[in-house]
Amino acid sequence: GEIMRDVFLEASGLLQHRVGSPSVFPPIPADVAAQSYASNFKWKTSNGADRYRRAMYTFFKRTAADPNLIAFDCPDANVTLAKRNRSNTPIMALAALGNEVFHEAAQAMAKKILGDQSLKDESARIDHCFLLCVARKATEKEKSAVAQLLEKSREYYRENSVEAEKLAGAHRLQQSSAAENAAWIATSRIILNLDETITRP
Repeated sequence: GEIMRDVFLEASGLLQHRVGSPSVFPPIPADVAAQSYASNFKWKTSNGADRYRRAMYTFFKRTAADPNLIAFDCPDANVTLAKRNRSNTPIMALAALGNEVFHEAAQAMAKKILGDQSLKDESARIDHCFLLCVARKATEKEKSAVAQLLEKSREYYRENSVEAEKLAGAHRLQQSSAAENAAWIATSRIILNLDETITRP
């Protein structure tokens, strides 16, 4: 459970490797953050680099645990566990595709890919995405499928500029159009969510 968030943040370049410090509060859904025993504690989302610290530094609130940890089957922190079980459920896919933390990782990864001047063409960018996520280059079949996804995404976001602007968000690369940013975010999200990325890191 703790590792999955770190895998996404590391691939996107957001993960902060600083060792030590007090617990941090990454973003969680507002309704979960609002839960509190006797209203004596409020989850205040960390800002700046603390937002992207390793999951081991996340404050664990027993009455309202981080939903990402629950989705990825992190065990109850109140008991000792000798061994963790591997699991793979539809809820994990929903979390990784729609949760704010994972969406930010896809945004940052797209910005990283588009901003890398050493990647001269689309093929090199796709290969680099695969290297970041699964530590290998894409096969020709995979590269063809990703290229088709990119082109379809570009067409869609050119026609839906408001959605493109919203999807690009704070991590947008200003030198590229909103449609190009959005297309790469959609593509990065798919590669980050490959079974090979999530269940076999």
